[in-house]
Parts: sequence; C-alpha cells; structure tokens
Amino acid sequence: MFLQTMNEYSILMKLLTRSGDPIGAGVDDMLDALGFPEETGRHILFQRLGELHRKVAPVGLAIRHNPVSHVFYIDTDPSGDILLEDTPLPDRLAATLLVVITLAYQEGGWVSIDRIRQFRRKARRSVVTDLRELAEMGYIEADTRAGKARPGTRVAFEIDYEAFFRKLAQSKPE
Repeated sequence: MFLQTMNEYSILMKLLTRSGDPIGAGVDDMLDALGFPEETGRHILFQRLGELHRKVAPVGLAIRHNPVSHVFYIDTDPSGDILLEDTPLPDRLAATLLVVITLAYQEGGWVSIDRIRQFRRKARRSVVTDLRELAEMGYIEADTRAGKARPGTRVAFEIDYEAFFRKLAQSKPE
C-alpha cells in the first residue's frame, strides 16, 4: 500500500507541476493518469490531493486550484493569503479587476464590458482603458472588439479566490 501511494504521489506531482497553458492538471486528467473510475475515484483523488498537500507544506509548497482554467497546480507561496488588497494596483484598476473577477465567478467565464461598466459606473472609454492596463499586466484577458473580458492567468496564481470570497462574505454589513 505504501509503495502504491508513493507512486500515486509521484504521478500527481508530475501532473501538478506540468508546464504549458494552463499549468497543472484537471480532475479528469488526474483520474485518467491514476486509473481511477470517474464516480468513485473522485473521492480517492481528493483524499490523495489532501494528503499530498500536507506532505509538501513543510517545504513551502501548496496545492492550489485555478478556477479560471479548472486545474490544480503546485504553488511555491506558502502564505496563501495573497488577496486583492495586497496587489500593487491603483484603486481604480483594483476596483475594475474586482468587478471582472466577481462577474466571471458568477457567470462562469467571459463578461461583457457593458456589464463591467454598469458596476463600475464609469464611461465605456474609462473601463476599456482600465481593462487594457490590466491586460498588459496579465490580470485579465480582454477582447475589446467582442466587448468582453475575463480574469487572466496572473489572477489565478496571485489571488486565492476561496479566501477572498470568504473574507468578503464575512465583512458584509448586517
């Protein structure tokens, strides 16, 4: 059993550190690589991911989830508390990024620039300027011709979505 588990860990490490776009591996890839069945294998897979997470934590590694690309990956940042307020963005860009993240999280992907503009209560030109700046920094992907945007790859690696939304929910005025 120990040897089998170690082999599973080495397979998971290989998948979780896989380069490319996106970095890491999705649940289906991990299930296939480990030979686990779709329905019952998910439980075993998440147990193995939890065990691996605990084993790599002492060396400053953590298993994270990228909700934009729906993959898990190994992160070298042990804090896991990097949130929007810790980024070196001006307030106007941080606010626009927050709207893009929130809408993309709710709608599951691309969001229209007009919808972003409604939430930001800014002129379309100002929103497009913000989106271009955020795209240059890698925080979002923008398709201004199609009039849509979504979080970029940098967001997925710098912002812990779960902690961010948990803190946001806890700070709601009652």
